[in-house]
Amino acid sequence: MDNFSLISHQDSVELVYNENNHITGVTYIPLDKGESIAKPHLSHHFVVFVLKGRVDISCKDYTEKTVREGHMTFLSKGGFLEVMAHEVNSSLLFFGFDEVTIRTDKSLQDFFTSHANKDMFTHNTLPLKADMKHIVDGIVTQVRKGKIKNGAICQAWHTELFITFVTYYTKTQVTEFFRPIISTDINFRDFVENNYMEVECNALKLIHLSGMPKHIFNKKFKEEYGTTPKVWMEERFKRDLQYYASQPNMTTKYLAGKFQMTVIKLCKLTSRLYGLKPGELIARCKQS
Repeated sequence: MDNFSLISHQDSVELVYNENNHITGVTYIPLDKGESIAKPHLSHHFVVFVLKGRVDISCKDYTEKTVREGHMTFLSKGGFLEVMAHEVNSSLLFFGFDEVTIRTDKSLQDFFTSHANKDMFTHNTLPLKADMKHIVDGIVTQVRKGKIKNGAICQAWHTELFITFVTYYTKTQVTEFFRPIISTDINFRDFVENNYMEVECNALKLIHLSGMPKHIFNKKFKEEYGTTPKVWMEERFKRDLQYYASQPNMTTKYLAGKFQMTVIKLCKLTSRLYGLKPGELIARCKQS
């Protein structure tokens, strides 16, 4: 571990954990105005937190994008890296990892692959919400003190960071942020059926989530289903809705829970599709 470095820099302070060739680590780097970092090849993925100042970052996925204090961006492995600081006393925290290893209610990898692919990736930053900032500040304090001798703490930080991502950021934010490492191998039918409720039966939202051009998505959808996304989603949702609404002891709140949406959203959909409130639809389905 002593001979291993994530991001080499003369003033950097880092902690790295290597177990069975699985690398997780953190590197704190102070930068002055006009100072830069250049790496020809990144061997790991990185979440980069801008702690102070403002920097421009270029990598294989985007070039010269400005990231400001209190925000983070993502770098995927296999490409180059260039960072240039615009302000004095700037500082960064690089969190490096080979793969997402934690599991929540669903594995993060399943979460990624069922919500998007990496086509048409654009640069994304996220603000450090209070819960994320608390973790990052703790990491920086401990790493800069240099008192941690056990690199395995990096794996604990790995878990804490990614649980925070899926807990305090929306699905759209997470999938767009990590889009470069999202698999492109997902089956098109699986993508549609995993996500048609996620977008509340809105065809344009589903197309945007897929990352595909509209004409390509519609052509692929027509080949797969023989109809348009709008018609298919409405028919599929109505079929599912009527099935659950007819179940014994069904309530509006429970019905909304079946589709993982709020009661307000359910009301909007049943009103649009049936001209009825959810309770009225449940009563009708039970009668029939």
